[in-house]
Amino acid sequence: MSIRELKLFNTLGKKKETFTPIEPGKIKFYSCGPTVYGHIHIGNLRTAIVSDMFFRYFKRIGYDVKFARNYTDVDDKIIKLANNEGVEPSVITKKYIEAVEKDYQACGMLEPTFKPLVTDTIPEIIAFIEDILKNDHAYVTKDNEVIYSVASKKDYGKLSGKNIEELEAGARVEINDQKKDPLDFILWKPAKPGEMCWDSPWGKGRPGWHIECSAMIRSLLGDQIDIHHGAIDLIFTHHENEIAQSEAATHKTPFVKVWMHNAFLNMSNQKMSKSLGNILTATEFLKTYNGEIARYISLSVHYRSAIDFDNSVIEKSIGELQRIYSAKEKALSFLKSDQNPSDEVWKPFIEQVESARIAIDNAFANDFNTPDVLAILFSTIRSYNSLCGNEQTAQLSGHAKAASSLIKLIEEDVGGILGVGLLDPKSALLALSQFKAKLSGNSTSRPNPDEIEALIVKRLEARKSKDFHTSDAIRDDLLKKGVLLKDGPKGTTWEYQ
Repeated sequence: MSIRELKLFNTLGKKKETFTPIEPGKIKFYSCGPTVYGHIHIGNLRTAIVSDMFFRYFKRIGYDVKFARNYTDVDDKIIKLANNEGVEPSVITKKYIEAVEKDYQACGMLEPTFKPLVTDTIPEIIAFIEDILKNDHAYVTKDNEVIYSVASKKDYGKLSGKNIEELEAGARVEINDQKKDPLDFILWKPAKPGEMCWDSPWGKGRPGWHIECSAMIRSLLGDQIDIHHGAIDLIFTHHENEIAQSEAATHKTPFVKVWMHNAFLNMSNQKMSKSLGNILTATEFLKTYNGEIARYISLSVHYRSAIDFDNSVIEKSIGELQRIYSAKEKALSFLKSDQNPSDEVWKPFIEQVESARIAIDNAFANDFNTPDVLAILFSTIRSYNSLCGNEQTAQLSGHAKAASSLIKLIEEDVGGILGVGLLDPKSALLALSQFKAKLSGNSTSRPNPDEIEALIVKRLEARKSKDFHTSDAIRDDLLKKGVLLKDGPKGTTWEYQ
């Protein structure tokens, strides 16, 4: 697929804009990753899944993408946890980076171009701060703190839309604070006894949070980038401060052409956060369900819309994935039985699939309108099921080509971007059926496809010998275990409930 026009909602301008990259054919893309002092929660996971969707689509439409997603491995919470456990901070961060990587792999994430760590970027951070000082946008206190001067940046607040005067009026001034202005923020902080630290022109210390992303971006992607992504809670102050310090260091504007922010995944209408104690970790979720369900939950709603997470959301996602895989399984079965050219009966459906491919791509290009993508997919699946429901139509030549086009729509046009519908359908349907049973409190295990096929053969033998008691018992027992048998002119088919 060739590069096409994109409409992206830019937080900076508060509207959709036609995207034009800094360099034709290339995208420099950065997404804020987690601070690794514990397991990420499923809200954090949604942010990563959204960034993965962006990455997949940019690549699919022909862009050469350099994608960086960082790990923040220097933080007060990391230091406190390390001190409490009597270990080096690197022991904590290594443990949780490995845990996050397992979560990402379970969700089928593509590998970013770069996965920088703050601890590997200290020289670049120090050089970055020196440039800000040189350009008179920061100052050094008597305690050797380096602090950014917000007043030196006249357009501070342009991302969040906040006014400096209003911010200053509402700011709280800390006792003994050496800031010239309460809005000023720390670029470099002096080390306390027992803390991780590095040598710098201002003595031993460590970087402030905001400066880390700016330095990693400059080091890996350059002074200016095309797209910067993160959750909406980062707009102010983190991303606002990134703009201020990056443009102060380089005197190049804009630092970022398009700012993209995803909404929260809430729990009981509240933002999920460790401080509120209302979190479900990604690791916990993935032990109970799987990465495909996590992806579907995260992407079935528009990325700028909040998700209120509960069991009904999980159940809905499982049900919709079952519809996708049932259609895929049906299409695969016809692929094996019919290799003839297209028949007139199937020609309109094949044309419908081609129109759906175009419409789905248009929906992705329109600020990643995933609800429209799925609506188009399910409309196409309904048409396919309707045609397959007519026994005469289903057997006509040309079904193989129609089935092949539907599989391509599921796996490439939708699945290749959303990361769903890519598995073997029989195995996927068994897993989804088991998840559904677990969700409803029914712990009865679902038989696997080979077991079901063997029971169908046994039932057929019983019916031939007129042992209807055994035949009915097999059918009823399978139904109790979540398997529905359907008898038709061409034999017995089945599906998980």
